[in-house]
Amino acid sequence: MDPDAVLKAAFTGMGKAVAEFSVTLLNYVSDLEPRDREFSEELLMRELRVSRVKAGWLIDRATDLTSRPGVLKAMVEGRVDEGKALMIIDLLRVLSVAHAAIAEEALLAHAEKNSYSTTRQYAVRFIHRLDPKAAERRFTEKRKARMVEKINLDDGMALIRLMMTAHDAAMVYDHVNRIARSLPKDDRTLDQKRSDVARDLLLGHDTPAPQGQTMVYLTMPITSAFGMTNDPAILGGYGPIPARIGRDIAAGGIWKRILTDPMTGMAEEISHVYRPSPQQRELIAARYPTCMAIGCNQPAHRCDLDHCCPFDGTNTTLNNLRPKCRRHHRMKTHSNWKCENQPDGTHTWTTPNGKTEDVHPVPIAEPAPF
Repeated sequence: MDPDAVLKAAFTGMGKAVAEFSVTLLNYVSDLEPRDREFSEELLMRELRVSRVKAGWLIDRATDLTSRPGVLKAMVEGRVDEGKALMIIDLLRVLSVAHAAIAEEALLAHAEKNSYSTTRQYAVRFIHRLDPKAAERRFTEKRKARMVEKINLDDGMALIRLMMTAHDAAMVYDHVNRIARSLPKDDRTLDQKRSDVARDLLLGHDTPAPQGQTMVYLTMPITSAFGMTNDPAILGGYGPIPARIGRDIAAGGIWKRILTDPMTGMAEEISHVYRPSPQQRELIAARYPTCMAIGCNQPAHRCDLDHCCPFDGTNTTLNNLRPKCRRHHRMKTHSNWKCENQPDGTHTWTTPNGKTEDVHPVPIAEPAPF
């Protein structure tokens, strides 16, 4: 039997089990007397031998999944896994009943054939186009959840978690990263240096100046920048954000013009040397904002630019170059994985056992309606 099919069947079986458990759990809770439902977590603690936090989480998850029967059915049928299902349900919350029904059908169809991260970006863009005000409402709602949390770990360690807007987080990370990269070489990894730099900044200790200016990369159609449309902006390393938020960020930034094909919304071409020019790098990062490996979200400006077809003296071009993070650049070069660029910008990967998967570029602007 095909080992890939066996693996996939086992994975989809997990989703079916979660869906069936969620229905069973809510039936169990609903059968309790009203005065006992408030303390249903305590019953689960005894019956399932879980913590009260875990019991509450199980009930919340079951409530979410059963609130959208179409999504629950897709889980039972193995079309989507638990992560995609919960993500879709969460994104639908701010939509009207009619819009949510339209979006649910489209997002389930997309999720069935794509990774979690690709589906999420598609979902956010779809909802932005369907109801731009809903995207802004969702941003306003989520922004209220800003917080700092300390999570105790084992072996004398702890995790500090900060929740903030995607733009602020991108600026913070870039600032920490630039300082960490400016430090002299020693026995610490780059991650360890970032941790030490973040600690010193929070405690008010002196740190070296960052290398270059702290910045984020934002791409948006000129029509949206001028308020003529509400197409979402794309925040580098994150994905779509509401048009109004993008305009606020862009108002204080440096603008650069990138021409796009009106039929596809994709950025256009350049070049002829092995090492890509700065202009090429900017254009490729605009057209392919993340690593072009399956499900990878590493921002293009932190990736290598890979010659998909080996350099022949003439093919350092937009058609041949694709951003790949160091791990996936090595995978393409040193393993049995293969890749090929398609004329429409799609990047096709072939696995070691001969199966193919397409990674599609995200257009800067929506294609012209003609």
